Amino acid sequence: MGNLAAAEELYLQALRSRPSHAAAWVALAQLRTKELRQGAKAGRACYQSAERELQRIGAKPNAFVYTAWASMEYKKGKEDDVKSVRKSRELYRKALEADPRCSAAYLQLGVMESECGNFDTAKECFEKVLTFDQRNSRVLQAYAIMESRRPRDEVNSRRVLDLFERALRVNPRDAGVYQAYALYVVELGDIDAARDLLKRGTEVDKRHAPVWQAWGVLETRYNTAKVARDVFQQGIWACAQPGGGQSGGRRCARLWQAWGVLEDQEGDHAAARRCFSRALDADQRNVAAVTAWALMEADLGNFVDARSIFERTLKYFSSQSDDKTAVWRAYEIMEERAGNYRRAQQVFQRSMREDMTSKDEEIVPERTSDVDMVDSSFKEKSKEVEVSRWETEGSDLGAEVWMNNGSIEGKVPAKMMKKLRNGDSKKKEKGR
Repeated sequence: MGNLAAAEELYLQALRSRPSHAAAWVALAQLRTKELRQGAKAGRACYQSAERELQRIGAKPNAFVYTAWASMEYKKGKEDDVKSVRKSRELYRKALEADPRCSAAYLQLGVMESECGNFDTAKECFEKVLTFDQRNSRVLQAYAIMESRRPRDEVNSRRVLDLFERALRVNPRDAGVYQAYALYVVELGDIDAARDLLKRGTEVDKRHAPVWQAWGVLETRYNTAKVARDVFQQGIWACAQPGGGQSGGRRCARLWQAWGVLEDQEGDHAAARRCFSRALDADQRNVAAVTAWALMEADLGNFVDARSIFERTLKYFSSQSDDKTAVWRAYEIMEERAGNYRRAQQVFQRSMREDMTSKDEEIVPERTSDVDMVDSSFKEKSKEVEVSRWETEGSDLGAEVWMNNGSIEGKVPAKMMKKLRNGDSKKKEKGR
């Protein structure tokens, strides 16, 4: 985390020197919301500051700012929240008014509309980009995935495959395309072809951890544990970062986590603990590793250890963090599954108290000097719209593995989070 802190300070220095530097505001917002796992408030303050500073000097609106802002509002909002979608559409509209040929805005708007089930609208966005940016492999990739997510009787598999092939012809070294292509081929039942695509992905980009993870997960499901272990180990060696220690650094966290899940399934819990420990050494805020480890311990009856894992991790997140909310919910569900309803209620009440005391008051700097205010307000708290998934089995959490524009990670799906939120509402009513 030391390098992230240094990066944050450098961005702040750049903004003190030139407060109207839009790219620096966007980079700072993304650092805080994605890497430092702070909430939407931290990112929103940066985007609002960028907008204000540009207006102050009479500069034209910046499509880059509005596109990044829109993406954050959608991802940080609840996935079934109409308000977050409406807000994002408004910001994308501003981005396209500022630059009618902004590929990124059309791409992310198209992905959002696809997520909302508006497939024809998404198609229009992708087709629009391809009229002036025909060699955009990420647009072709997202277009292919969108077409694969239509209702089953409307999916044209040949068209999906053609779009993936076009993306690879445009950019044969895009490992993210190989990964997404492989996930779709798995759905079609051609495991050998999927394996070949993932292998090719690791060859074109040996340090692309998500491709290694996807390959390891595939071998876990359709081959032997020995083969999967070998893939995870090769991936860790390839993705290890200088100074990453035995864990290999943050890029390797997802590989250690997936390896730990494999060992848990194989019944080697000591090996699973070693893997989860390495994952958290690489990234102490890796929610997937925390949740998998804690639930494994709970399944083994080691509730003291499971609670300790959750409690230790909660300290690493700011109160507005979506990741922290996910950890609270997993903690509560663990207690409920075990029949510890009183403890589950206590966990719920703690999370609600924290949420109530940290309700946002929007911070919108009024002056150039307020760069320092943004700095002090958030310093103490300290790829990529979801586009494809594999559902996991045997989990009460209804977990899924998502491909986020070039990265795979576990998460609780929207339908389960909605169920949890409904449960929260019922608890509130009972407490009144």
